[in-house]
Amino acid sequence: MTRQTLRHLATTCSLLGALLCTSPSLAQNKGIGPHGKFTTRGVQCSVQDSTASSAEHAQVPGSFSAGNFGTIDFPAASDSAAYYINDHGEFAGGYGPDLEVNFSDVGFLLKKNAFKEIKFPGAVQTGAFGLNNAGDVAGTYLDTSGSIHGFQYVKGTYTTIDFPGAGLTQVDSINEAGEIAGLYYEPGSGFGQGFYLVGGTYTTIDMPGAIDTYPAGINDAGQIVGEYIDSAGNYHGFLWQRGTFTTIDYPGATWSALFGINDQGEIVGEYGDGDGGVNEGFEHGYFYSDGQFLSVDVPFVGAAATWLTGINKSDQISGIYIDTAGRFYGFTAAISK
Repeated sequence: MTRQTLRHLATTCSLLGALLCTSPSLAQNKGIGPHGKFTTRGVQCSVQDSTASSAEHAQVPGSFSAGNFGTIDFPAASDSAAYYINDHGEFAGGYGPDLEVNFSDVGFLLKKNAFKEIKFPGAVQTGAFGLNNAGDVAGTYLDTSGSIHGFQYVKGTYTTIDFPGAGLTQVDSINEAGEIAGLYYEPGSGFGQGFYLVGGTYTTIDMPGAIDTYPAGINDAGQIVGEYIDSAGNYHGFLWQRGTFTTIDYPGATWSALFGINDQGEIVGEYGDGDGGVNEGFEHGYFYSDGQFLSVDVPFVGAAATWLTGINKSDQISGIYIDTAGRFYGFTAAISK
C-alpha cells in the first residue's frame, strides 16, 4: 500500500478525505510504505514452514532462508521505500516525508546504483510502484485538485490511467507485456475493487464476499496477488489467476497481505502476529513458495516492521522497513533455497 505506504493508497484518509472516510471499512484500513549509497550487509533471517500452527519465528532445517540484506535510500531523503525489483536488479521506489502518512513525494528508478527521479508532470505526489524489465514504470500520482490517478512511464513519456467512471484510480504493477494491475473506487461508494488492464480492456477483480479487493503485483503469466478485507474487517492475501481466487495467509497470523509475484509463482508480502505496534499490526514480511512460508525481518538496529514488496526471477527481493520512530527505509535481500 504503501507501496505499502497507503495500504496501497486506498486507505489514506488524510489524502482522500470524505471519499474514503465515509466508509466504515475504509476507516479501519491500515497504512504502509535513508541516506547515502546502496550498501550490502551479509546476515541471515529466521524460517517458518507451512506446517507451523502459529506466527512464531521457528528455524526449519532445510527450508528457505533470507540474507544479503542491503539498504536502498534516496540520497539526503528523510524517508525512502523500495516497491519493486525487476529481473535486472533495478528498483522502483519513492522518497519523502509523506511516506510516513501515505505515499512518496517523488518516485525513483534505481539502476546501476544511480537514482532517476520519477515525477508525473505537475503532480503534488508521485509513487513509482511497478517496474518491468524494459524499464517501464507504473504508479500513482496526486494532482493539484486532490484527485488520485494511475500512470505509466514508457520511454520517457507519462500517460494517465483512469478506470472508466471511477472516483479514484491507483496503478500498482506492470508486466513485460504492459499489462497492468491496480484498483479503483466508484464515485461515492467508498469501496475498492481491483482491475486488470490488457490492451485497453479493463477486467474487474473483486474477491467474492470481500468488502475491498486490492491487487498489488502481476507476473508475465497474468497471475495477480494482493489483499482483500473480509466482512469482519480482517486482511487476507490472495492469488488471482484466470478468474479464480486463492487465499494465502501466513500461518497463525492476525492479518496477511501480498505484494509481489515472480514468473515462478513465488510470492512476497507481510503479516501481523497480533502484537500491534508500528503500522497498526503488520510487523513482518514473508515469502511463500510451493506451500512453504518464510518469515523475514530485517536485521538492522532499530527496525520495528518489515514488508516484502517485490521479488524477481533470481529471488532477489525489494522491501520497506520502519524504525521505532516511524521512519521508512528501502531495502533489498535475497532468498536462498
